[in-house]
Amino acid sequence: MDTIKADAPAEDITEDLTEEPDDELDNELGEDVEDEPIDEPAAEAKATATTRTTLTGAAAVVAAALGLSSLTGTWIGTLMSDREQLIGQIASQSGSSAKQIADIYGTPWHTVALFNGTFALAAIIVAAVTLLLRPRAPWAKAVAWGALALGVLGLLIAGVMYFDVFTHLPVVTTTSTSTTTTG
Repeated sequence: MDTIKADAPAEDITEDLTEEPDDELDNELGEDVEDEPIDEPAAEAKATATTRTTLTGAAAVVAAALGLSSLTGTWIGTLMSDREQLIGQIASQSGSSAKQIADIYGTPWHTVALFNGTFALAAIIVAAVTLLLRPRAPWAKAVAWGALALGVLGLLIAGVMYFDVFTHLPVVTTTSTSTTTTG
């Protein structure tokens, strides 16, 4: 920085302020920027690494969304469940009570389980691939592990739903009522 001396003439002051900076002080670090060659392969490698890190982060978020969807259900699963329920109602117009219950409630339940299991499996696959790819951001690794846990949990719940482990289809009990007439 230039300092102004009180006893300096006005011409000297304007000359000091309008001087060009030295070539050695072209940037803040004191390095001459114009003389340095740009390392293009290193710049490309850094751009590729940044792109790959971004892609692994996006894949981790997608895997987490798929894992969450496998637990909460999806619109397509609900739509297919309703479709199966309607088909069951049409098909069971003249069937037995057990067949009607299986067609109206069992098949849609299994359809939802099938779709949730598919989303869980997709979450597991995307999360596993994300964990295997390098380089990745630390937060992407954490999100991918969370997605993997959600996917495994979703697949477990879908399997339990599909095979009716905790809930069985309702059973219609037949009670015989006899009417006796006295006469």
